[in-house]
Amino acid sequence: MDSLKELLSNRPKVIARTKQGQLVPGYLDKGQLLPRGILKMSDANGEPLPVDIHRLKGVFFVRDFTGDGDYLEEKSLHADPSRLGIRVRIRFEDNESLEGVTENTLELLTSPGFFFWPCDSKSNNRLIFVIKTALLGFAVLGVRHR
Repeated sequence: MDSLKELLSNRPKVIARTKQGQLVPGYLDKGQLLPRGILKMSDANGEPLPVDIHRLKGVFFVRDFTGDGDYLEEKSLHADPSRLGIRVRIRFEDNESLEGVTENTLELLTSPGFFFWPCDSKSNNRLIFVIKTALLGFAVLGVRHR
């Protein structure tokens, strides 16, 4: 199970997905998720790829940049995941719906986005930083605490 600290500690592989469907692969600069509304990313050669978060659907932390086109990702919670937090269903402006877990913190309300662990642990998407302005819906399905 991927921890947030583990994923953010190095230069994780990410794909910034715009609201228009463009995919921008790169590496997240360590500790630089959203300074001043700009996603600090770099390409494989270390060249900067600044991306305006207002154009984004989300930042997808991936296992690799290509994924498996034949894999059918599970998008609904069928079992109770072991991760602590709020079980939610999110629906993006492009009508993609996902279920998973987010942290039960104040940042869920105050930040321009929130971290979301998709329900399919075998998916290429390990974690998503969801940009709230790209959502049409957000529903709480349940809570798991200690």
